[in-house]
Amino acid sequence: MFQVELRTENMVYGNVTMRAKSSRYIKNIKNAALMAIALVTLGACAKKETAMTAKKTPAGYGNYYEIFVGSFYDSNGDGMGDLRGVIQKLDYLNDTKPDSNTSLHIDGLWLMPIMPSPSYHKYDITDYYAIDPVYGNIGDFDALIAECNKRGIKLIIDLVMNHTSSEHEWFQRAWNGDEEYQRYYHVVDTKPPGNYYPLGDTGKFYEGDFWSGMPDLNFDNNAVRIEFEKIAAFWLEKGIAGFRLDAIKHIDTARQKSIEVTRWFTDYCKSIKDDVYIVGEVWSDDAEIIAFYTSGIPSLFNFSLAQENGVIARAINTGVGADFARNVIRWRALMARQNPEAIDAPFVANHDTDRTAGYFAGDIVKMKMAAALYLFMPGNPFIYYGEEIGMEGRGIDENKRGPMIWSTSDSAGITRGPDNMTQRWTASAGVAEQLSDSSSLIRFYIDTIRLKNQYPVIYNGVPSELPSQDRAIAAYIVSDSLTRIAIIHNLASVAKTVSVTDAKSIAGFLSAAASAAPSLKDAALELPPYSTALLSLSDQ
Repeated sequence: MFQVELRTENMVYGNVTMRAKSSRYIKNIKNAALMAIALVTLGACAKKETAMTAKKTPAGYGNYYEIFVGSFYDSNGDGMGDLRGVIQKLDYLNDTKPDSNTSLHIDGLWLMPIMPSPSYHKYDITDYYAIDPVYGNIGDFDALIAECNKRGIKLIIDLVMNHTSSEHEWFQRAWNGDEEYQRYYHVVDTKPPGNYYPLGDTGKFYEGDFWSGMPDLNFDNNAVRIEFEKIAAFWLEKGIAGFRLDAIKHIDTARQKSIEVTRWFTDYCKSIKDDVYIVGEVWSDDAEIIAFYTSGIPSLFNFSLAQENGVIARAINTGVGADFARNVIRWRALMARQNPEAIDAPFVANHDTDRTAGYFAGDIVKMKMAAALYLFMPGNPFIYYGEEIGMEGRGIDENKRGPMIWSTSDSAGITRGPDNMTQRWTASAGVAEQLSDSSSLIRFYIDTIRLKNQYPVIYNGVPSELPSQDRAIAAYIVSDSLTRIAIIHNLASVAKTVSVTDAKSIAGFLSAAASAAPSLKDAALELPPYSTALLSLSDQ
């Protein structure tokens, strides 16, 4: 057996620089020659590039992508996005090539509601067992599942349990005086304070916490629970990986009752599929989100990170990274106390919140830094469609759910978007244009996830403190029983030096701004402005 030493060389992939491993054992000289050929000179820069092999993402973990189907891709030219359109764009999400420059390397897909509904957003459902005709049919859904499986993409769907549409058959029966179905909802004889509305001519009143067209369901009625067990079983047997549960804090006015219902539903789904992935929406303060982890639900969205006043935007706008790093460590500890198997679900924007391009005023450096911060956090980050190309959208909800711009020179597949939009994004570059630009936002997303996939410990590792005297630095260590990686972000406009006593090498580097590569000498890491470095650490 011959031992061939490959000197450590910089390998450049768009916004990311990686380091080759220092030595390898190769069975024969022919294989050694093939390995050497993989190092290709990049023009006058004389840097090296090699194809990368992604390591296996830990079970239960991945990078998720949220889609509003109606605005994503129109496959038949009617102006409406549809399931066939999602299928046509699956290679964009994951083409199964670890070194691809044209795929986001997504592991999971969350579809906003796809069931029949009278509303454009479809959060008021009339039939829990079907696909809204504007999106396609069950056959299209089955085809989507099959294509996702080919690419290793886990599909989760939005499930609205807090309420139905007022046009749902259950509510129509209640409206017409059927007392059995009146017990499906919060129906009372005397109108109490709050959001209660007359129930037809029955003389009774029903609760609609969001509005009269969304009557709230009553999970104290076991018949309602049986209905949702049937619904969950139907979709899980279709092959989905799990559910995103809408508005679970509103299931009952008593928090503990909402938690109990979440626990019941989670346990039931696990009885059908032991690795089911469920992520819940508890749009509230930190204490209430953490309390819901006692239900055993795998994930809850980390709302403290998102929006204009969230942890990530504050860190970037103030240039103070230290508080962000402390938050990463604190949040993981809080989750683990309630549920040791909990998986964080970080995000920066979703269908209900203003997009980052708006609150960062289109500053691409800030948007790149935001991406680096949340994508490198332990857990399952959720990317809202269009964030990776800098889509704008703020104000009314329709504005936040606008058409995905696939190209600025070709209108194929671009939807009309929600009818009531008051703001439309005029893109200077869509997906096609940005994919061909190595400095674009979309390429930064691709490079970030591709680098992350080299180190599975980033997904499920336990974060711990990496002390720094400089408050512009967001630094922490993620570790498991085998690996320790330091994640270090410089949020300042100037270069910073960080001391890391047990650093072995620079494992990877991302630059949100045009800057030189970092250097590591002894224990000192010199990190350029607005950049991120991963360091391999010595075993302890």
